[in-house]
Amino acid sequence: MADDRPAAKVRVSAILPVRDPGPGLGPALEAVRTSLSVQDELIVVDDGSTDGTDVVLRNTDLRGLPTTVLTGVGAGVGAARNLGLAQARGEMVWFVDWDDRWDPSIIGLLYAARVASGAPVVGCGADLVDARGRRLEMLGTVDRPTLLTGGQIGVAILDGRIRGYLWNKLFARDILGEAPFPAYQTRSDFAGSAELMARLPSVYLLPNILFHHVQRPGSVTTSQHPTLDTLRRSLHIGERVAEAARTHPDGRADEGTVHAALREFRYREWHLAVAGTAMRAPLDPATRSEWLRLALDGALLRHVPHLLRRDPVLAARAAVLATAGRHYPAVYWSVVRLRAGMRRLTDRGAPE
Repeated sequence: MADDRPAAKVRVSAILPVRDPGPGLGPALEAVRTSLSVQDELIVVDDGSTDGTDVVLRNTDLRGLPTTVLTGVGAGVGAARNLGLAQARGEMVWFVDWDDRWDPSIIGLLYAARVASGAPVVGCGADLVDARGRRLEMLGTVDRPTLLTGGQIGVAILDGRIRGYLWNKLFARDILGEAPFPAYQTRSDFAGSAELMARLPSVYLLPNILFHHVQRPGSVTTSQHPTLDTLRRSLHIGERVAEAARTHPDGRADEGTVHAALREFRYREWHLAVAGTAMRAPLDPATRSEWLRLALDGALLRHVPHLLRRDPVLAARAAVLATAGRHYPAVYWSVVRLRAGMRRLTDRGAPE
């Protein structure tokens, strides 16, 4: 006899791309399981792993959590997310990375914020931490629950309150379309989400820091450096987000506010990103010099007081770049060595 009962509604679809996660896969699956409820589902995309990930996935019992395992072709994280999205049945979607850490309450709190606000995207605070959990950088936050509407959304993307990362947000499935993420090696998350969010009627942000992006050797963040074309593309996306803020049909942002926010974006995502990549990427001396020239072009000390009003850390980094000029490499590596030395001292003093 046919079962005519309607299928149970899926609250959140968690999409987890993995590629050669090794022994970290089991703990990651358990962490995802504890963050979801029986109303949710997990979609794992094995993106061409060669380390036995398929065996682990077949033998893992997620205790009642509906789970789908898909096989990608090693086309990158953007393609893997698109593949998972095509199977997602949830009202909301959570894109999560296996090698990060998060508060187990993240999905419950974000979904409650979705219900309370009705916003198609809800997010929380996040930070960048090292493998021991020590905070290295804040990755966007607000000081109180905040409903952004109209052009305010684009301004928040530009000034850093909303970053282009996916993992600290829930997205309504119906706003994402079929394949929002381009096949870029880096920054496909920002490319697939920034302009989309800037055109929405509302976004709701929680101040709680619930997600911790882990900087570890071998991750995409540390091992794959953005190309100059990728960084230029991000800059152009920021400029289009600014235009969306100026012209949003649900409320235009003030031109002065957009201008100030776009300045912050340019320093964070162009001047400092180009300079930092020039230091870290394996470039030949001539290419490194050209990258540094591009990073310095338009980086002016007179901009620092304007940056200081909202982001003292960004202002300090911009001041170092503008002041050091062609001597920036020496200053950069001196700061890196100083930070490493301070961490070693901290480690020695830490209890066993």
